[in-house]
Amino acid sequence: MEFIILLISTIITAFLSLVGGFLLLGKSKLAGFLNKIGKPFAALVLSYCVFFDLIPESLEDGSLPLWEVIVLTFIGLSVCFLINYLVKNFHEHGEEKELKTKSEAYSMLVVDSLHTITDGLVIGVTFATSLGTGLLACVSTAAHEVPQEIGDFGIMIRSKIPKRRILKLQIASALLLVPSALVSFFIGESLIDSLPPLLALIAGSFLYIALREIFAMIKEVKQKRK
Repeated sequence: MEFIILLISTIITAFLSLVGGFLLLGKSKLAGFLNKIGKPFAALVLSYCVFFDLIPESLEDGSLPLWEVIVLTFIGLSVCFLINYLVKNFHEHGEEKELKTKSEAYSMLVVDSLHTITDGLVIGVTFATSLGTGLLACVSTAAHEVPQEIGDFGIMIRSKIPKRRILKLQIASALLLVPSALVSFFIGESLIDSLPPLLALIAGSFLYIALREIFAMIKEVKQKRK
């Protein structure tokens, strides 16, 4: 039953994450609204997952002391920071050149596809641990992906890629969430007794995304004041 729920949830999550991009492609003003509410909503749900689900779950069986959970959470946060730092530098490099070549946009798509696979792995493990936590992971993934996908669609539009091709590529990239989540779910289910360290690492990755969204909102407020 959980497998079917996971399958349906990841397919829905994949398409929900693309809603902002679809609206941008159709030149809808609603894309800007979704971009604004996506950040605070994602930060709220992710924070709840970290402090009320993942960390308590990793401590539940007593196999890990609190200090180890804190260290593993920090390691997960640091790894995400490093990965996102490299991805951010790639995007900034492309923006400086104004994305004059399609190859840069396709490279961006590859990077984002890898990010989607990572999200799928996290969702699969959380589903193997708890159905409720898995569903929350899907909701938070869709929420934090909406603003990113709006930006990605914008990059591909500026690169003069045909709209129909943009749709096909972005849908294919988003649907990578499904097989990666299913593989992770079966692996996680077979290793359910040794999941506490992995849950702490996932908590770190969720915490990083939540903090990133919060800092992005603070930065926007400061820019508006200026």
